[in-house]
Amino acid sequence: MQVKDFEAFDSRKKVFQDVMEALRDDKLNIIGVYGMGGVGKTTLVKQVAKQVLEDKLFDKVVMAEVTQTPDHHKIQNKLAFDLGMEFGLNENEFQRAERLHERLKKEKQLLIILDNIWTKLELDKIGIPTGDVAEKERKDDQRRCTIILTSRKQDLLRIDMNSQKNFWIDVLSKEEALQLFEKIVGDSTKTSAFQSTANEIVERCGRLPVALSTVANALKTKELDFWKDALNQLRRSDAKEIHGMQANVYTSIKLSYDFLESAEAKSLFRLCGLYSEGHAIQVSGLLRYGVGWGLFENVYTLEEARSRVHRLIDNLKSSCLLLDGDAEDEVKMHDVIHVVAVSIAAGERMFNIPNVADVEKKMEETKQKGPIAISLPHRDIQELPERLQCPNLELFLLFRKGYGPMQISDLFFEGTEEVKVLSLTRVRFSSLPSSLGRLFNLQTLCLDGCRLKDIAIVGQLKKLEILSFRDSDIKHLPLEIGQLTRLQLLDLSNCRSLVVIAPNLISQFSRLEELYMGDSFSQWDKVEGGSNASLAELKGLSKLTTLEIHVRDAEILPQDLDSVKLQRYRINIGNHWWSNWSVKSGLSRLMKVQGIDKFGIFLQNYGMKLLLKRTEYLYLEELKGVQSVVYELDDGEGFPQLKHLHVRHCSEILHIVGSVGRVRREVFPLLESLSLIGLINLETICDSQLTEDQSFSNLRIIEVKSCHKLKHLFSFSIAKNLLRLQKVKVAYCDDLEMIFGPDREKPTTSLGFNEIIADDDPAPKVILPSLEKLNLTRLRNIKKLWADHNQGMYCCQNLTTVIVDGCDRLKYLFSYSMVNSLLQLQHLEIRLCKSMEGVVDTTGWSERDEGKLIELKVFPKLHSLELSWLPELTSFANTGQIHSDLVVEFPSLLNLEIESCNNTLRFISTSSPEDTIHSEMQPPPLFDEKVGIPTSLVNLYVWDCKKLEEIVGHAGEEVKENRIAFSELKLLKLDNLPRLTSFCLENYTLEFPSLERVSVTLCPNMKTFSLGILSTPKLYKVQIGFRDIKYLQLSDFPRLKEILAWPSHCLVSFFNNLFKLVVDDCTNMSSAIPANLLRCLNNLEWLEVRNCDSLEEVLHLEELNADKEHIGPLFPSLSGLRLIDLPKLKRFCNFTGNIIELPKLENCPDMETFISNSTSVLHMTADNKEPQKLKSEESLFVADQIQHLFDEKVAFPQLRWLELSGLHKVQHLWKENAESNKVFANLISLKISECSKLQKLVIFKE
Repeated sequence: MQVKDFEAFDSRKKVFQDVMEALRDDKLNIIGVYGMGGVGKTTLVKQVAKQVLEDKLFDKVVMAEVTQTPDHHKIQNKLAFDLGMEFGLNENEFQRAERLHERLKKEKQLLIILDNIWTKLELDKIGIPTGDVAEKERKDDQRRCTIILTSRKQDLLRIDMNSQKNFWIDVLSKEEALQLFEKIVGDSTKTSAFQSTANEIVERCGRLPVALSTVANALKTKELDFWKDALNQLRRSDAKEIHGMQANVYTSIKLSYDFLESAEAKSLFRLCGLYSEGHAIQVSGLLRYGVGWGLFENVYTLEEARSRVHRLIDNLKSSCLLLDGDAEDEVKMHDVIHVVAVSIAAGERMFNIPNVADVEKKMEETKQKGPIAISLPHRDIQELPERLQCPNLELFLLFRKGYGPMQISDLFFEGTEEVKVLSLTRVRFSSLPSSLGRLFNLQTLCLDGCRLKDIAIVGQLKKLEILSFRDSDIKHLPLEIGQLTRLQLLDLSNCRSLVVIAPNLISQFSRLEELYMGDSFSQWDKVEGGSNASLAELKGLSKLTTLEIHVRDAEILPQDLDSVKLQRYRINIGNHWWSNWSVKSGLSRLMKVQGIDKFGIFLQNYGMKLLLKRTEYLYLEELKGVQSVVYELDDGEGFPQLKHLHVRHCSEILHIVGSVGRVRREVFPLLESLSLIGLINLETICDSQLTEDQSFSNLRIIEVKSCHKLKHLFSFSIAKNLLRLQKVKVAYCDDLEMIFGPDREKPTTSLGFNEIIADDDPAPKVILPSLEKLNLTRLRNIKKLWADHNQGMYCCQNLTTVIVDGCDRLKYLFSYSMVNSLLQLQHLEIRLCKSMEGVVDTTGWSERDEGKLIELKVFPKLHSLELSWLPELTSFANTGQIHSDLVVEFPSLLNLEIESCNNTLRFISTSSPEDTIHSEMQPPPLFDEKVGIPTSLVNLYVWDCKKLEEIVGHAGEEVKENRIAFSELKLLKLDNLPRLTSFCLENYTLEFPSLERVSVTLCPNMKTFSLGILSTPKLYKVQIGFRDIKYLQLSDFPRLKEILAWPSHCLVSFFNNLFKLVVDDCTNMSSAIPANLLRCLNNLEWLEVRNCDSLEEVLHLEELNADKEHIGPLFPSLSGLRLIDLPKLKRFCNFTGNIIELPKLENCPDMETFISNSTSVLHMTADNKEPQKLKSEESLFVADQIQHLFDEKVAFPQLRWLELSGLHKVQHLWKENAESNKVFANLISLKISECSKLQKLVIFKE
């Protein structure tokens, strides 16, 4: 699926594929995409974001726009929103960065997209991890954080942001540009009359997508003369040249603006140009500024103005001059379009003042141009001129970036009496300027986020229609504000310090249409005439259409509140206001009711009940006195307008839809989401037989948690209505037996099942064609999803994700009739199900399809499968009853984890006689000819399966040249498999070209990894070809004699990137590393050999001839060596070269010499910054000849710290000679202890 505006042109396909390929390379952490403005960088990376999620390359994608003036708070907020986290109100930037950093690090596979970077960005100040996780730790836990940056500047990406790979997006080719233009304008270009004009228009637009789109949308449906006129304008020689933009690009976008038919649309476009580039444009702001400025003709109410604004925005979007915003009530403007908008607005004396060092000087220059509008958007401004003095000024906007100190002179507004719109954001006022009271023409005043004290002066602005104190810290709304009798909108949202509103003040706003008091004042007086405002004052607001209020005490709600005229409301009754996460955007009517002990009395309030019936989003919490939502809360009307219902911790609710027999009325026809949590006495969701097909027909999401008496979610008769259901999540419902069950009212048969067939209601089938995600957690009584005879054909055909956890009585998850419908399943997790015997129940298969050859491709798109802690699981499915030649395939499987499945012998089991005999003589492998070897695997993890003896067995005749290639496998982990004898005992060549990490631990019976055509005559061996492996651990192999037995030509580059090798508890090995492996270990950084009772040497190098074969330095990258508990170790190796850092030798009593048969100088490089110990119970010299511990053949040119301990037979450390000054050239610290026979440090020549 493509994102909006992404066109799969060849030029874009190539870049898209290159970026995707770079994202598959986990060595790349920062990737750049660059190109000129409007070329399509943002669209491309959005498509990349969508694709990586579909391909499961990353678990999470977060994206934020940076813009020309980076705002760390804004970037942090966007990333946090994408992650589903919230910051505290009082958290500073550093605290937010720290929290965001920790949260991002928790993601396993994370892609961060930072769009539109103009200057160097300090990622750590935002909270984005940048290589601070140690490389070893990152490799060990498989975490990965990749960053995509987009910019117009390649050097910024490459030099300042250290991007490792950058991709250039050019303008479209001639053919692509014409193709895009033709797609938008339609068939007109296909006629010869239009063709030549179209060709030149495309060239004049510079083949830039953003310019082409704007012009094409302006010309579609227009006549040829209109096109020719447009072309003439594009040809004009006076086209503006804007820095960073070609003149023809400006002209093409300006043309689209000129072709707007509505003067109001042009005005709104110019108004958008006064906002900061890259920032969201709030639709509510456009409404408030536009109304105050008088932009809309023949509009007399805010409701009419809102409709006009939305229509104009749609016009601008259709002309590609505006874009959809991230939220429902926001729009955005492309930065290239914004540059043009700023220029066009400046031509109309509307100035967006840039972020310059000397704002006061720039303001003086602007004042000379006679501005009608001035905007300082998101500027870090400390000081303004003493007087504004702009006699023609009608609109002034100041959006401050932070809350730092700034002085506004008491005389600032002198000489600006014509101002109609004034917005000051985040200004700390000691007091409002007295000159503010002279703005008698002011119609919109917004003091959002300001620190305010006395605001009485605002009462002098008698023409004011819109007043906003949103997010400010006002404590008192004084009586003087009541003089604003023309007020249509009052916004007090998030004024959490507001505790006093003068009594009878609100009732004076007789023209008020919209009142916003959410998360604000809630100290309502119970009666009129008290010390504070009362809710009764709302009754006098006859024009009110929008209301947001918080009422803590339901008993003070007026009985006769006229709620019929309210078209939008957000009403919270109870102690706590809505949390941000609980509110859906794009909804008009929302109610939250919580903590009412006598809900029946509340329902006697006629006005409130009307609001309940009309609400779109209803949140009920901790209510008493109600047993049924439908029929008690809405008089049985079925909530015809409700879209979202959340019911939590209402202990007396028995049913969501109460029992009234057969119901002909539609119930919840528009409901999209249903959340039921902690309803401990809920017996049914629907206790009635609903005859209307529209009931629940729009339901998309259902979440049920801790409803212990619920036996099933819905009856089968309702299941047929759930055609749009997409997500089901059920958890901790102790009595739940099935997802769908029989209707409660139907009779019971002799078998104990409710009869589901009635004369007028044939047996309904479960189809759920839209279901995508199913999550069942801790349902200890569930036995199956639904009865088999209610299984519909093609059931759950769009299911992609299934998670089942802690369902103790569930024996099988899917019935045989359901499997072939699950063609879209991608992710399957089953954990902690004590009774599960198989994932697929095939018990009825042979009866149904006897004699037929069945092809079974189980879950062809399944890419991730986890089976863990399933003690009774014998196999994924048993196919023996179906057909002996059946092969089950998992062609897309990427990740497979099998953990603690102690009864599992094979992935697909059979019950045929041959298999029974086979299992008695030789237990079957996990994979064989019954299941296609999943060679697509990337990660394979098998742990704690007590009966498993082999992973891959006989794969059938289809294996070509006896070769099996696990071409994508990166991680192989075999752990605690006590009966495992091998990975593969067949005579196959196994190829692992992508393998990076291997861990084989606690497999005491493992004799060999594989038998293959390159095998050696040795009895036990492990035969591996791992290209680019990075980490290899072999633990607890008491029978293992050697790691590799392949000729050296087979190992070239297999271990080239190995950085860590651990050999542990392999008691039969005589040497750890054979000679033919050495040339492949150039990148080895850590070597550890321990607990190997028979090991005599670490490196077995007998067959290498130093004179004839050039090996080069041994282990040039090695920085750590550990040799522990090797009782028979006699020597490290018998060959020399540049070898290792200081070794740590513990409990190696038989060690005779570190290097024997030395033929050249042994260099030990040590970059460690801490002392290392060299220990031995015996001395380091040849037994029949006393040697110095170090002689002229041993040098440590990089060693800084040397510590020797417990070397009781060493008499001298080294001998003085001509080269002795090079032995420890950089030694700064020498510590010696417990060396009882040491006589001299240095023996000088006589």
